[in-house]
Amino acid sequence: MYGMRYSLIVMGLAAWTALAAEVPQDPVECNNLGIQAYNAGRFEESLKWFERAYRDARDNEVVRRNLCNARQALANELAKNNNLSDAVKQLNQAIGIDPENPAPLIQLGAYCLRMDRVSDAIFRLEEAIELKPGELDAHELLGEAYYRDNDIPSARVQWDYVLQMDPNRKELKERYDKAFREESVETDFNRAGSRHFKISYPKGMTYPLRARVLNILEGAYWDIGRKLGGIYPPPPIQVIIYDATQFSEATQMDANIGAVYDGKIRAPMTDDSGQSLVEEELKRRLVHEYVHVVIRHRCEDKVPWWLNEGLAETLSREMDAGETEILRKAYAGGVNFHLAALEAHQLKALGPQALRLAYAQSHATVTLLWNRFGQSRMQPFLGDIAAGIAPEEALRRNYRKTYLKLEEEVESSL
Repeated sequence: MYGMRYSLIVMGLAAWTALAAEVPQDPVECNNLGIQAYNAGRFEESLKWFERAYRDARDNEVVRRNLCNARQALANELAKNNNLSDAVKQLNQAIGIDPENPAPLIQLGAYCLRMDRVSDAIFRLEEAIELKPGELDAHELLGEAYYRDNDIPSARVQWDYVLQMDPNRKELKERYDKAFREESVETDFNRAGSRHFKISYPKGMTYPLRARVLNILEGAYWDIGRKLGGIYPPPPIQVIIYDATQFSEATQMDANIGAVYDGKIRAPMTDDSGQSLVEEELKRRLVHEYVHVVIRHRCEDKVPWWLNEGLAETLSREMDAGETEILRKAYAGGVNFHLAALEAHQLKALGPQALRLAYAQSHATVTLLWNRFGQSRMQPFLGDIAAGIAPEEALRRNYRKTYLKLEEEVESSL
């Protein structure tokens, strides 16, 4: 969403002469060498030269801005390699060097959102807009941060402004419409919370039911975190609970979708007849969606569909006889999915029957990996995917299996 929009400042002859007269020649030479390294893409080297120039020319605007830009560029490279913690450190230093520059604040806000540090993102993006009101990327990102904080009216104000200035942002228009639909359903909802979760719920949703939801989720926070090697997304994690009709209106999901995670956990507490879900089914749905929270926190959007859904199924319930029968028939008829095809499929891309098969196959595949190798292989497997390694290559590295071999072993296990 946020593009890198910074460039080095090259002084004119008069400015160079003035700088050379005010300070020793060394800062000028260092700045020149920094520019050469920067333009060649050697950002760490450029950073060293700009730091030397800054040491003796702290009050020079050109030197400060060039050093800030070099830190931003290095942060961008670190973020590409999923090293967001070091990228954030670079940006914090850039802000200290050039505090009137909104660019590193916007970049830092974007990275905080990627790390699910929503409160930090809001703080930094509001700072950026104070420095430069009207910066569309900052307003769009701030709207996203407000939305993730479940402050939909504030999110819509930011997005409304962006769309007035640039109505061609199609993806933002879709998010704006989605937020408007959700707001119309959730406008009278109340709020409650626990240590790691905030829930919004409609009037009439009883305290015992809200307590059940929070107890299930708090248990999942620690249980799933331990099983996946210590992955604990930062709070608060937003949860919206509905009755079945409200869920359908807010999400526009088909009736066969039991719950969804779209940056917030959304789940109905009743079935289509208005009856409250039994404890086992409620827990299954909530834990399933919470696994998606953890996977997104660890891998962002890099994890393949089969692994994302397979982990959510495996860690929320056991395989059942119905799934096994679906898979046996599919393998016997040669209509089972290849895992490569299940990397790209999203929920809405499949019909109900094909979706059941896709879920069953994903469930069986991850159950096989988990039961045979457990956390010791899954943790580095997810780490490789988070680092940008292609899923099948990550599978080879950690399990010594190709997709085809894994498909064959799943069939044999049935």
